[in-house]
Amino acid sequence: MFSIGFIVGAMIGGFVAIALHCMVIVGKEEDSKWEEEQTTRNEEKQDKKHTED
Repeated sequence: MFSIGFIVGAMIGGFVAIALHCMVIVGKEEDSKWEEEQTTRNEEKQDKKHTED
């Protein structure tokens, strides 16, 4: 009985670890996309200011 519980616990723990790692990876990608969008927005604003002057 202990071995079955150990195996089930290891499977659940492994699944949780993989899920958390995937969340971290997706979060980092979203963060880099957000930074890229902010950079392009700032560049567009600067371009508009230069063209208006």
